[in-house]
Amino acid sequence: MPPRVIPSLFSSLRSLRSPTHKLKILRTLNILTFLTFVSSSVYSIVLAKPSSIDICDKYPTYFTPSLTFIGVYWSILFFLQFCFVSSVQFNDFNLIQRIVENYVDWLFSFSNLFMCGWLFFWLRENFIISEFFIVLTLLSTSLVQNLLTSKYIPNHPLIPTSVISFIHIPFSMFSAFSCFLLFHNGFILLSQQGYEDYGKNVNLAIISASLLTIYSIFWCTTGVFSKGKRDLTFSFAIVWILIGIAVQQKETRPSKTRAESGESDERAPLFRQRMNFYGGIIVDNWYKAPINDDHPGEV
Repeated sequence: MPPRVIPSLFSSLRSLRSPTHKLKILRTLNILTFLTFVSSSVYSIVLAKPSSIDICDKYPTYFTPSLTFIGVYWSILFFLQFCFVSSVQFNDFNLIQRIVENYVDWLFSFSNLFMCGWLFFWLRENFIISEFFIVLTLLSTSLVQNLLTSKYIPNHPLIPTSVISFIHIPFSMFSAFSCFLLFHNGFILLSQQGYEDYGKNVNLAIISASLLTIYSIFWCTTGVFSKGKRDLTFSFAIVWILIGIAVQQKETRPSKTRAESGESDERAPLFRQRMNFYGGIIVDNWYKAPINDDHPGEV
């Protein structure tokens, strides 16, 4: 049964009011920090040498995602955030102003600055400090996500679609990506610090992926972290990222296995898929030409 809407409460939430001085400052900072983060992201991909993608390729782990999946993910997220900073936060509805001023507060600006800090140290391959900035990003985005989920989202008759689409969804996606990045950056950190057995350990990767899955299931089914209020967006975002990781590992593990065993990319598929015999003998799936007994040096 849908919740009963109290007319006086509905009117108060939908009423118009003039923005406070704090809200005006928040709106300005949200725009500036968002543009700063977008500019930093573009620079890290297009102009930086090495680029953020180059560094990702330089340190492959079992938690490295498919760039296609991540590209689609961030295209959607940037679009939703752009709608928030350019339009939704300027809405004069009392409800939206309360959400921006009291729940989003300074945390959106902080999250953008923390991600800029992560990119700065990521490009310098200082994964210890970049991990620190990811923790800060995760804390700030998760706090907003939790507040929005527990306070507003379930009361759909009272909540404008713009709040759900351009405030709640982007923060849930931002929080989910921060969770993933905490593990990805951590795996690279382990490899860089000399713990290759842990940084490239498949069992540790499975455990980490399982933790993310369980965490997303809790958000999706029980709402254990938000007073029983469920957040399906966060769960779907985690699933999308995990699928991206699985796709990337499926594409890269065969070539890694060949490289570790010393097989060339041209020869490995031939001898792995079928055994060929061209006037010679095959030992352990490798072709060996017959030896000329009269002249050992010739074949």
